[in-house]
Amino acid sequence: MAGTIWSGTKNFTAASGTETVVQIPAPARGVLRGYTLVQTTGAGAGFDASLYTSDKAPEEQYHLLNLVSGATLSSDSDVPGIVENNKLYVAYQNRNGTPSLHERFLYLKITPQGTGNKNFSMSVTVENPKF
Repeated sequence: MAGTIWSGTKNFTAASGTETVVQIPAPARGVLRGYTLVQTTGAGAGFDASLYTSDKAPEEQYHLLNLVSGATLSSDSDVPGIVENNKLYVAYQNRNGTPSLHERFLYLKITPQGTGNKNFSMSVTVENPKF
């Protein structure tokens, strides 16, 4: 059965050279169909970013995907950096909270390169299963 489509966006600031964990609003479970991560300000020096289903350790147990794997890297002169992939089909379930009440987040771990603070916008598209 097909599900309904949900999408949401989170704007945030991250310091260069420091790993930042950002809660990205998303359904507690679903199928990740796509994402777009845009660096909106700051020098375009690149970044490392991954999505997780929990902000708990050990992080490899909760790793969902690296954002640059299979992504389209865009070089728009007005935007310092964009990675996106809208051809995904990755099932997930949030692993925080209780077994019957999971949190409604994915967790982005991002480390911007270069110097200074940088602003980002992260959008995700999720298919919610119908039962």
